[in-house]
Amino acid sequence: MRIKLAFCLFLGALPLKAEAPLSAIEWLTETTPVRIAPENVTEPPVSASASAPDVSVKSIGEAGDIVAVGLLGSAVTGLPESLWARSDAADLTRAIATADFRSITALQRLLYTLLLAESVPPKGASAEAFLTTRADTLRAFGAIEPAEALVEGLPLASPEHFALWFDLTLLAGLEDKACTLLNAKRGLSSDYAAQIFCALRGEDWEGAAFLFDTADALGLLSNTERRLLLAFLDPEYAEDAPSLAPPRDISPLEFRLYEAVGNALPTASLPVAFAVTDLRELAGWKAQLEAAERLVRNGALSANVLLGLYTERKPSASGGVWERARAVQRLEAALEDGTPDVLSAALVAVQDELGAYGLTPLLAEIYVPELVGATLTPEGELLRFHLTLLSADYEAARPAADMQSMFLASLAVGAPEGAAALSDPLAVAIEEGFSTAEASAALRALLDEGKLGEAILFASKQMTSGLGGDLSALKSGIAGLRQMGLEDVVRRASLQMMLMKRQF
Repeated sequence: MRIKLAFCLFLGALPLKAEAPLSAIEWLTETTPVRIAPENVTEPPVSASASAPDVSVKSIGEAGDIVAVGLLGSAVTGLPESLWARSDAADLTRAIATADFRSITALQRLLYTLLLAESVPPKGASAEAFLTTRADTLRAFGAIEPAEALVEGLPLASPEHFALWFDLTLLAGLEDKACTLLNAKRGLSSDYAAQIFCALRGEDWEGAAFLFDTADALGLLSNTERRLLLAFLDPEYAEDAPSLAPPRDISPLEFRLYEAVGNALPTASLPVAFAVTDLRELAGWKAQLEAAERLVRNGALSANVLLGLYTERKPSASGGVWERARAVQRLEAALEDGTPDVLSAALVAVQDELGAYGLTPLLAEIYVPELVGATLTPEGELLRFHLTLLSADYEAARPAADMQSMFLASLAVGAPEGAAALSDPLAVAIEEGFSTAEASAALRALLDEGKLGEAILFASKQMTSGLGGDLSALKSGIAGLRQMGLEDVVRRASLQMMLMKRQF
């Protein structure tokens, strides 16, 4: 059907203008010293953590034969640009696609650093193809802004590359820059829906109508795209059309079009990549809280952003996210003027609420510095010790006199001892990993072949296997990562395994 040019009336009702970028992720702004690998390791030194202070991005229009691509340089990460160079592209793609260390925060941060490090592609892959693999993995965890910046680091040489970048800008609320480019050079994308959307954002109403008529006549739009764009373009259709049910596998463009026609979709049941859209002011407070919690659990959002949301206003209901917000607010109040009993009770209560939802690392990151010097009850003191072990200041944790605490304190300084007295197989395996264990034959083979990045992924997977009971793999992973110079990561990961499995 021919589109009427009355659709300009919809302009004021469409929440499609780009907003300020989402808050930076902590591991892109922190600074941590690099530890030097042992002398028997031939690879260059590897970073002791997934922290990084600087981000450099090459512009899209910058042409040239870019070899090493990434956001974090070797001077920041300690990782060589040849990190992946000796790996087979197909093997490495599978390894990255299956890497999921969210159960151990230290390893998940390490994964993000690997994905963002400046590096040349593996054998058999172009820089663009390998960059796409890395960005897709970041997107799957909800790390949208760094994924978008990573893709933007190469000239958009193919429609597939532009399509990925376009999706990421839609999720991050940065689509204006993608649409500006596409409106100037439509050959970048063969997706008529994207072209129509961007023409509308550029207020080219007549061009958008022409593109829609052409795509509609040629059958180039999906049923969902056709109905959404038609509702977007034609006021009469939008007024009379029934409510549009979302498709099972919704695209970022379809998601934003639902929002544009006044039928915004909740993100709780969608992949976590969509959660970032609920951090905008368009979403209600509850939706913002739930989205931020999902992203913080993945390590894809700064804990400070969630803290700010928790304390933004008073909870108006009970249960679920409201109880977590209420517990945080009570702790904030207790830090201001609470007695030892009140502060300790508030600390224990907030751990009960947030710990059950996997947010204990947030407590450690935010509140350990706030608790320095505070007088607490014995219960509060033990909890502070545990939280300190989960923080960046883990080596400074002061233990109680019990055997469990003494073992954890020895682990924090890299010399665990006393595991046998705990009757805890995990503790015994960790102690052996630091003392007598060696990397497995498969891990040693990767190191001997110079496949450093692949070896780090493999060893990290071995460590996470320990949570499932594979203690031999755990010991190999600890030994291997320490051999590669990742001492800080191994200590923090081991402490997290010991403490998080207990849920305090």
